[in-house]
Amino acid sequence: MLRKLILAILITTLLIGTASAATLYVGSTAKYKTIQSAVNAASDGDTIKVASGTYNEYVSISGKFINVYGTSYPKMNGFRITQGGAVINGFNIQKNGVDFQGAGNNNTVRNNYFYNCGVSITGLTCSQNTIMNNQITNGTVTLCETWDNVVKGNTITKARIGLYMYEGATCPTITGNTFSYCDIGVKLPAVPPGMIGNKYIGNRINIKIADY
Repeated sequence: MLRKLILAILITTLLIGTASAATLYVGSTAKYKTIQSAVNAASDGDTIKVASGTYNEYVSISGKFINVYGTSYPKMNGFRITQGGAVINGFNIQKNGVDFQGAGNNNTVRNNYFYNCGVSITGLTCSQNTIMNNQITNGTVTLCETWDNVVKGNTITKARIGLYMYEGATCPTITGNTFSYCDIGVKLPAVPPGMIGNKYIGNRINIKIADY
């Protein structure tokens, strides 16, 4: 009898957890017409799926942890995340980039195209993040006062600085990236042990040790 009661409690808890995570759809024929309106309606753990198209939005996420996925790389201006966190996946970002300022740990930016913008992670409370498999043209990945981040498998091209790591950004893993035709491929205070297996093609300077 006790086993049945415990099993019933576990099943109920699992069902409640599953039911609490919703999927919100954005698009011309969907309930939400803008990404921001879906973000405003979302709760922790929800997933937002954005249809292909153009969204002239700089989306603000604050105080919640959500997943935002693009279908067929919708075009938009960017994301600004403060107090909370996000997975940003599958967008064509063309103006503001993705900016994490003091957001929660374990944010992920992957499989996006960036044009004339990049990714910025700032603050000790915004650490242990992953920037992975993005194509960045004329944009910079910036790490400042943050730790234990992973920058992996990205292609960064035609940037003034491909990866800019300030003093105070510690213990990163920087691997499998390609820096091509940048003024400076990577600028940082010292080469960390986790910086291995990157490619440098046609840069004016591949790695510059910064003199802060």
